[in-house]
Order: sequence, then structure tokens, then C-alpha cells
Amino acid sequence: MTEKTGASRSSRALVGVLLLAAAAAAVWWFLEDRGNWPRGEALGSALRPLVDGKDPERALVARAIWENYLETRANASRWSGVYWGFTFTAAAMSALAALVLKLETLIRNEGAKKDVAALLSVVAALLMTISTSGDFQRKWQANRIAAAELERTGYEFLEKDGADARGYLAAVGQSLLRRHMAIVGGSDARKAPAEPARPASALAK
Repeated sequence: MTEKTGASRSSRALVGVLLLAAAAAAVWWFLEDRGNWPRGEALGSALRPLVDGKDPERALVARAIWENYLETRANASRWSGVYWGFTFTAAAMSALAALVLKLETLIRNEGAKKDVAALLSVVAALLMTISTSGDFQRKWQANRIAAAELERTGYEFLEKDGADARGYLAAVGQSLLRRHMAIVGGSDARKAPAEPARPASALAK
């Protein structure tokens, strides 16, 4: 009897470890695969002539826009992967917990069935708690919005052919500031500061 009880406990522990390993592998694979997704190649191709050009002012600003855009898009992708990975894994664990309790042939021992279901529920709750307390969703959205603002700044810079190039650095700085405030600030602190005026020549039609 003691041997059977020990074997049952070992099997339950093994199931728990396998479930956690499967969840971690799924999240890791998702994050790794996202690195190969296309992000802003059109903007990079359009800015490349200015980055490689002979005008140091335009090259400086074009590089600042492009490199910060890449950084914010990469951060948005990572936090999105972490947030949705945790969310989907928690949902799957919750569904499996309910499924284990209903199935009659998968686990015949009622004690083991309850233990596995409880383990799945605990893992699901833990994943959601970490995701919520870590503000993964807010970090993903803040970086995604900053990337969109930098992309818009880049196309405005291209539209004016880099006229008054340094004037666009203020817009880049404001986008990054709003991103940091959205991540670490409270609801009042996250209110976006007024956007700096564009260079006069950039506003000219």
C-alpha cells in the first residue's frame, strides 16, 4: 500500500513538472518565433538613403528615429508575447483543470484527479497574478504606441526630405518620454505632455 501511495505521488509530481515544462516551452517558442516577424522594413528602407547620406544632420536624425523605432517595436513584441503567452497558458490550464475533473478514463484515482486539477488551477492563478502584477499588458501597449508615434515621425521626416532635421529630435524624445511615463507613472502621470511643435519648414505645405 505504501509503495502504491509513493508511486501515485511520484506520478502526480511528474505530471506537474511536465505541464510546467510544456507551458514554459510554449512561451519560449512563441517569443523566439516572434523575432522573425517583419517589423517596419518599409520605413527602414526609406530612411536608409538618409542614414547613409553625406548630410550629417539628416543622418543623425534618421538613425535616431530608426533605432528607437526598432527598440520600441522589439520591446512591444517581447511584452506582447509574454502577456499573451501567460494569458493563453493560464486559460489552457484552467480548462484542463475542469476537464481532468470530468474525465473518467484519463485518471481513475479520485485523489490523483483532484490533485492534478488543483495543480493546474494553482498554475493558472499564478500565471495570471504574475502577468497582472508585472503590468505586462501596459508595457506592451506603451511600447507599441511609442513605436507608432516614431513611425509617424519618420514618415513626416521623409515627407519633408529631412528639412530642419534636428527639430524632429524633440518629437522622438517626447515619444520616448510618454512611453516611460505610461509604464511607470500613475493614471495622472501617464497623461501625455504636449507634443513639441514641428519645425516651421516641416509644417509648411
